[in-house]
Amino acid sequence: MSELASSKDDLSADDRLKYLKDRGVEVETVEDRKNAKTSDNRLISQLASTEISEKGSNSQARDGTVEFAFIPQDTSKPIRKVYLPVDLASKPGDQLPSFVKSFFADGVSIDSNLLGDQATKQFASGQLKGMDQSVITASSMNKVAAAGSVETFPLVHPSDTNGFNGVYIYLDEVGMLKKLPNNSRATGIASNCGYHPPPNFYGDVFVGRVCTKPTMKNVPFEVGKDTAGGAEWMLKAVGENLSWQQEMNRVTNRGGETQPSNDGEDGKSKVEKGYEWTQDGEEVEVVVDSCPDKKLVKCSFRNDSLKVVYGGEEKVNLKLYAKVDVDGCTWTISGGKLVITMEKLEPSSWVRIVQ
Repeated sequence: MSELASSKDDLSADDRLKYLKDRGVEVETVEDRKNAKTSDNRLISQLASTEISEKGSNSQARDGTVEFAFIPQDTSKPIRKVYLPVDLASKPGDQLPSFVKSFFADGVSIDSNLLGDQATKQFASGQLKGMDQSVITASSMNKVAAAGSVETFPLVHPSDTNGFNGVYIYLDEVGMLKKLPNNSRATGIASNCGYHPPPNFYGDVFVGRVCTKPTMKNVPFEVGKDTAGGAEWMLKAVGENLSWQQEMNRVTNRGGETQPSNDGEDGKSKVEKGYEWTQDGEEVEVVVDSCPDKKLVKCSFRNDSLKVVYGGEEKVNLKLYAKVDVDGCTWTISGGKLVITMEKLEPSSWVRIVQ
């Protein structure tokens, strides 16, 4: 990197800030906070318009607007074009988080039990180091949800090789806590960009492009051309993301960070009351102890539940976190235990086994 000295110690604070912003790293300053804007309800008007709802596309963009994509979690609904208005598109910086914020203020409350599980896991992994766990409450998180909260996920980072054009997913930051369905199309795009395993994105999402040089601004991300699986930017993303991570490690003097695994992953069983379970992206396996006689087993599979009765005694009755393919569910007896395998309807990583 020609503009950066070989050691991070040679950089001034301004140089480091400029380098990070050029590569799409959001660095909030006091001035940024002073200039923060409230949610823009014009997006809601675009998505609610009759033409969008019926035809999957809104009216022709006016000059100066910037196109980006809306990807519903419901795969029966089309990916749609939406537009950043002229007054926002002309401003420096990434304007999409503030523009889409109102969309995620949907009035859906979070699951307090799920919040507790995730907070405990994040603190244990060190992801929330230095934060007081007692301040993360259902009440405080519901206030965040009510106002709308946007998380930005980089599909490809700005770099020299792509003209400093980054592509990002904008999603509901508390979508998982709201128990929104997984967005399989968004996950598929991340997979095409080299994320293995790809993250889960919960609920409807937006995808947009940001150019960071000479100044950061939103630029068009075209539905069809840019959302297709063989899009040029996706094909280049794998190598570009690797190069970006190596540079960030060098500048920040730290190795890459990974999110903690969900329960039941990495071959580690999650022990629950009366059973234990594991999962991968395709299946969930549930093991129930003390069930040696297959003649006494009765398993009832539904796409959203599992019930096990052994010798007239109810062993397990679960309302599942996500849907399974009933035709892909089987069970067997092994070592005196009942081993149940359920095929997930959509490949994903479950946060937990029950709703």
